[in-house]
Amino acid sequence: MFREMVQEFILQLNELNIVLQYLGIFLLSFIPFVESPGATAAAGVIGLPIFLSMLVSIVGNWISIMLIIIPFNAIVKKIQKRKLRKGFISKRASKARERYEKYGVPGVALIAPVVSSGHIGAFVSIAAGADKKKVVFWHVISIVIWAIVGVLLGAFLHYEIM
Repeated sequence: MFREMVQEFILQLNELNIVLQYLGIFLLSFIPFVESPGATAAAGVIGLPIFLSMLVSIVGNWISIMLIIIPFNAIVKKIQKRKLRKGFISKRASKARERYEKYGVPGVALIAPVVSSGHIGAFVSIAAGADKKKVVFWHVISIVIWAIVGVLLGAFLHYEIM
């Protein structure tokens, strides 16, 4: 169902003027599991210029992930200050901590868009106790890399469709 909704959205984007198309790419990049790779691929499929599409999707994806990192980091800091480490949050975060310890912030940030979503990856890193600045840095790197992959895929698909 979600897949069909995204496909319908892309088809409708193709029929809009260019300003609304870029707005649509921006909004697609906010959606977990679509994010910058999906948004840039959609832009490529409908034939939008690659560089500007990539920038729009990177900014949209970055904003959406920052909306997770900043408030969640504040919550984690408050919980740590109250020393409630054996409560609800730490039980739920044990699996996240295992992933974090295995791959670190760079690994989680780079792998998350493939396995789940960059949003979940940011959440996992913060829940595991990573430094907010390091999480932001590696997620920006991840967003850019995956946007490039998405735009290349979209350009290829556009070429194949035409």
